Amino acid sequence: MTNNYWEKEQPVIVDTGKNVLRFFEKAGRLQISMPNWMTKEGEVKPGKTVTINVDALRETPDALNMLRKISGDAA
Repeated sequence: MTNNYWEKEQPVIVDTGKNVLRFFEKAGRLQISMPNWMTKEGEVKPGKTVTINVDALRETPDALNMLRKISGDAA
């Protein structure tokens, strides 16, 4: 049995054209990727990806403040 959340859960996906965000709510993970790319065989692959532990983010006031600042929502 595998513990790979990305194989078990369908994420909410937002593609900005410059980044792709995938939110796995049950797993508490947010993936942020460079744009998708296509192999020579025509298979679509995600760009380089960073995964964020959402629970750890929520527990860190400095991280939340940074996200608020980035989003334009001054706290």
